[in-house]
Amino acid sequence: MIIGSGLIASAFSPHFSNDTDIIVFASGVSNSREYRSEAFLRERQLLVAALRQERFLLYFSTCSVSDAKLLDTPYVVHKKEMESLVRSSKDYVIFRLPQVVGRTPNPHTLTNYFYKQIMSGAHFQVWRHAKRNFIDIDDVALIITHLVQNLHVNGTTTNIACPFSISIPRFITIFECALGKKANYTSVEAGGAYLIDSDLATEAASAVGIVFDEHYIEKMIKKYYVK
Repeated sequence: MIIGSGLIASAFSPHFSNDTDIIVFASGVSNSREYRSEAFLRERQLLVAALRQERFLLYFSTCSVSDAKLLDTPYVVHKKEMESLVRSSKDYVIFRLPQVVGRTPNPHTLTNYFYKQIMSGAHFQVWRHAKRNFIDIDDVALIITHLVQNLHVNGTTTNIACPFSISIPRFITIFECALGKKANYTSVEAGGAYLIDSDLATEAASAVGIVFDEHYIEKMIKKYYVK
């Protein structure tokens, strides 16, 4: 059973839509800069209702809970609260995700933002020292499906991420090459990085044939942004 209709819900539909024993909760707040209390309340109410069904529930949180600079942001505070709520149930698994890349009209994803700025020629700022972790939504679905079907993950919290993060300036360069268009940006002395333990996800990725190599980011950008 899938709750939601966005990027994550669509990716997991082929794997779990007909599974009556599992709830894939994919109807959470999708904007990491969200601050409206009503948006957070909506997710809480939907999650409470889903937990009452007493089925094995897959919940998606964020790797940003490990970023010390974001701990006090409304989005991360909310996600930590939802994790605690999920852990109060009996059958669950929490998957924390980084920057997920896929085909979505959501304007709040980082890659959609970069694509729009580059293609329009609009000026934007890039944090010189920022690093982010990007992963293909199709790979997320394959990795998680493998973990759920082959390992005992009940009651666990796991990062589903690429085994390496990439600097934003380098990411922009790859984007420029893929699109054949120069970005109009200014670098500023800001940003940072944080560690994401992705060992289990990397093992599962290898088991299902996903290769996280030096071409992974380029192939992902071309897949979703090059017509």
